Amino acid sequence: MASDDRFPLPAKQYRRFVFFFHALTLGSLVGALVWVLWYGRGALGWPEIVTSVLLVVQMGIYLGLMVSGQQWPLPRNRLLLYFAANLALWLVEYWLVPGVFWVVFAYIGQMFGLLPARFGIIATLFVSGILFATNTAGGASELDVALLLGTQAVWASIVVFMLYINHLTRTSQERGELIAELQAAKAELEAAQQREAELAVLRERERMARDLHDSLGHTLVALSVQLEAIQRLYRVDPEAASAQVDDMKDLTRSSMDALRRSIAGLRAPTLEDRALRPALQALCVDFGERCGLEVTCQVDQAADGLRPALAETLWRVTQEALTNVEKHAGARSVDVALACAPNAVTLRIADDGAGFSPGDELQPNRFGLRGMRERVEGLGGTLALDGSEAGTVLEARLPIIRG
Repeated sequence: MASDDRFPLPAKQYRRFVFFFHALTLGSLVGALVWVLWYGRGALGWPEIVTSVLLVVQMGIYLGLMVSGQQWPLPRNRLLLYFAANLALWLVEYWLVPGVFWVVFAYIGQMFGLLPARFGIIATLFVSGILFATNTAGGASELDVALLLGTQAVWASIVVFMLYINHLTRTSQERGELIAELQAAKAELEAAQQREAELAVLRERERMARDLHDSLGHTLVALSVQLEAIQRLYRVDPEAASAQVDDMKDLTRSSMDALRRSIAGLRAPTLEDRALRPALQALCVDFGERCGLEVTCQVDQAADGLRPALAETLWRVTQEALTNVEKHAGARSVDVALACAPNAVTLRIADDGAGFSPGDELQPNRFGLRGMRERVEGLGGTLALDGSEAGTVLEARLPIIRG
């Protein structure tokens, strides 16, 4: 049996529907068998025996393919073979014991439920023609016209009803398949978000390793060289050695400040469940106090309603942009503005620092800039950088997809 995910019904209701479907078909066959045995109870002849055996064969086919079959739904060619074989068995049964003619309608109902409607229409025409031909086999008469019209009316009624059932079945299957596709898309999106989070962690580790190497690593090398020089100077020029010690103190203090900034960046919290607007405002306040810069922050109130992936990207881009301002810009003031429009959100970060050359983004050590661009473009947005002697303007624009 197929997974219930293909159908819009809850699992319990779907199992009840399938049980009813099986009970109706098997009940028709069992009822026909009981009727045949009861009909010939006084003198059971070979027609009744053969018909009973064929009905049991039909039950076995149904149990083997429909009830206990491992593949559902059956391939089109196997379904056509299944219905062709059962219609052939019905023809023999109807020829031997005409009273079991009604068994065929169970198979016609299955056709409309499992096959395209045209197969069911062809089958009803075939069955109606057989029934009309056998009822008029004695010769033509005026009653044949009434019988023909009655047969056509019954056929039309059956077709209309079965087409309605077929429409409901097809609609349910299409809706179920759509639900399954949406669930698969959701799973893929969650996996992509997980991969993005892992990639962000790797990028952050790479950035921290680079920062420690560029700052603390170089400082330790310089201190080591100066210590060796002091050892030699103390014997010949104590005053120069003392001055060198003072220089080492200044270098150590600056290195400690750089290390504190790196640790602060490492401890920078993720957005998590916080609202974007107050989180950005707090980030700007902390940045201004730590760096001694004048920071203005204007965030649209609608920012708190952005979807999590969008809010997290804006938060990360702001973090990285402010970090670049601190390291490279030499600015005195920074303006952060986030504006929400009906179909897009725009983040603009401007500083009055040293400016930015478009070619700087291609430099090997500009991982932060490339990371920001990848984040923004990964959500279908654009990232623009405009640098001059008057400062740098970063503008990220992301589309808002309404659910």
